[in-house]
Amino acid sequence: MKNSTTALFASILLLTGGAALADPVSQVWTCKLNEGKTAEDAQSVNSKWLAWARKVGGSDEITSTFATPVVGDTGFLWVDTFPDLVTWAKVIEAGDADDDELTEEFEALQTCSGNRLWRGAETK
Repeated sequence: MKNSTTALFASILLLTGGAALADPVSQVWTCKLNEGKTAEDAQSVNSKWLAWARKVGGSDEITSTFATPVVGDTGFLWVDTFPDLVTWAKVIEAGDADDDELTEEFEALQTCSGNRLWRGAETK
């Protein structure tokens, strides 16, 4: 799940500071399983990615959710949540620097059509 534009943005974030960077962010990937692959296959590979992301991001607050629709499209979403933009940037930058066999495993089991980075604000 590499993207050079994302890496550039991640590098810029590592050089900046501010309160806006402290809000949790979620990277949401829209994907479909490849022929013959199962949700269990995807979750197995994702468990390895999550352990790696927590290690390089330096945070056990990173979470990853395999979300499926109850009604409608047969695809699924990965919702990867990070405690802040700085942690997200560390993970993205490390992923672009690695010779990543996890990327090959993900590509063998799923096809993703895109992703977005979301920042939410908790309502009180």
